[in-house]
Amino acid sequence: MKECPYGEKCYRKNPIHFGEFSHAHLDAIYAKGSGSGDYDIPAKYSSELIQTQLKLLEKVLPKEGAKKEKEANVSATKTPVTDPFVSGSSTSGSSSSSFSTSQSASSAPKDTSNLAKKQKMMDRNIRDYIPVVVEKGGMAKKLERAAPYNMFLTAITDSKPTHSESLSVTLQEILDESLGEIESSVQINFMVDIGWLLGHYYFAGILDKPLLVLYGDESPELLSIGKFKPQVTAIGVKMPTPFATSHTKMMLLGYRDNSMRVVISTANLYEDDWHNRTQGVWISPKLPALPEDADTGAGESQTGFKQDLMLYLVEYKISQLQPWIARIRSSDFSAINVFFLGSVPGGHRESSVRGHPWGHARLGGLLAKHATPIDDRIPVICQSSSIGSLGANVQAWIQQDFVNSLKKDSTPLGKLRQMPAFKMIYPSFSNVSGSHDGMLGGGCLPYGKNTNDKQPWLKDHLQQWKSSDRHRSRAMPHIKSYTRYNLQDRSVYWFVLTSANLSKAAWGCFNKNSNIQPCLRIANYEAGVLFLPRFVTGEDTFPLGNNRDGVPSFPLPYDVPLTPYAPDDKPFLMDYLQGH
Repeated sequence: MKECPYGEKCYRKNPIHFGEFSHAHLDAIYAKGSGSGDYDIPAKYSSELIQTQLKLLEKVLPKEGAKKEKEANVSATKTPVTDPFVSGSSTSGSSSSSFSTSQSASSAPKDTSNLAKKQKMMDRNIRDYIPVVVEKGGMAKKLERAAPYNMFLTAITDSKPTHSESLSVTLQEILDESLGEIESSVQINFMVDIGWLLGHYYFAGILDKPLLVLYGDESPELLSIGKFKPQVTAIGVKMPTPFATSHTKMMLLGYRDNSMRVVISTANLYEDDWHNRTQGVWISPKLPALPEDADTGAGESQTGFKQDLMLYLVEYKISQLQPWIARIRSSDFSAINVFFLGSVPGGHRESSVRGHPWGHARLGGLLAKHATPIDDRIPVICQSSSIGSLGANVQAWIQQDFVNSLKKDSTPLGKLRQMPAFKMIYPSFSNVSGSHDGMLGGGCLPYGKNTNDKQPWLKDHLQQWKSSDRHRSRAMPHIKSYTRYNLQDRSVYWFVLTSANLSKAAWGCFNKNSNIQPCLRIANYEAGVLFLPRFVTGEDTFPLGNNRDGVPSFPLPYDVPLTPYAPDDKPFLMDYLQGH
């Protein structure tokens, strides 16, 4: 069995993880114990965490014949580890604390591996599986209180204050029945641990409901899931080029009363992304079904969200999405107050109807139409978990393309404008080394030395990750956000939450041939939302820091003013993880 890369710092409470990885420190304590809860735990460890992990070991590797069990695990790991939620060993229509051992469908093949047998017998306790558990039934009220922004950050396992913060959310809460009784759903994401996801569906009581998964990163479990779970359809998104990524993180939730909901986030669907990483989540209001005789254009939001979402989903060219596009068409989206902001692969030109449809040019078009005039001295603030190859200097793409779009506002044309400053929030080496998971906290920051060495100019623009107001300074950011705000008059002009990192692949790059109409080339699928004050609060700006005339302050994910890199600071690079 492979040794867990986290070693003594392992925080996992997932039985599947303990079936895959060994832990020398736990094995030593376990070997000396009784095998029934009586252990001598060294003072240097968190007693509560170690006790939980030892309970899992008792279930995965019962004391009697432990050696044989370990040998069985070694042989089991030669093939992909079987997840109890994947293997067809359970069914659920309710969230009881124990699993039925019957087949979910008589036609589904049984997994008879030793590991599957052991895991099948395990007592299913939600706290063994999900580190932050919030009482069921309260999410509808929490979402109501989050108006008008409906924007949350994910709860951080090792930051207790976030567990009860009003704008923190868990995946279990997103699936909470108080928001509606889910009858079917779509998960569009880059990385999907299907066993982990189905574990959440089990505890939400919806494991037997139809689930469509569109994924970017392939795994053996996703390829075979339909055999074991006939209600799950998993489809890999085909990309036109090898370096392009299906990077969107979106949920479509269909409810029994024919209403639905859209969720757009920055988190992949696997354990680490919902553990100690700062992620952003926007949750739409409930979107009721329109009357059957409603006009085709009925139920649109002021922001055109419905039409933009349908146009985006059509771009996947996946027939299984058609019923969902039809469902969106027949739903009332009028309560949505944000703009949908997408990127799709290909070369895109401006049209007379929609302007530029995707990427940074789409954002620029919306800002030019709807953003209140902004002083050119107000910087453009970018923040993401990875950085692309941006060119030899700040002018090459950042200024000529990206900031050129993000600087736009509704100031009448003709006025001479200056290029605003560009600032980029990205964790420094010291930010990561001081994180909840130490250097391993940088596992979600895939920015490498090769790229960094080619753009030394970037360091002058870098800002540290600090989020003490939201109790997340030590929770490394996988969130991606873009904004402009004014500290002097405490106002935010607009804000974007998106899956799109700071890269040409995500946002697009204009061709430089002046003889043809500008074409924006995009590599990835990305999805985000744009908050513009006129549509969210009816004012020109959002309040920053304090409520203003009854309007809540905008919940920025990080502290302001920003903290620039000190002369001896350096950005965290994934190369530092080698040897860890």
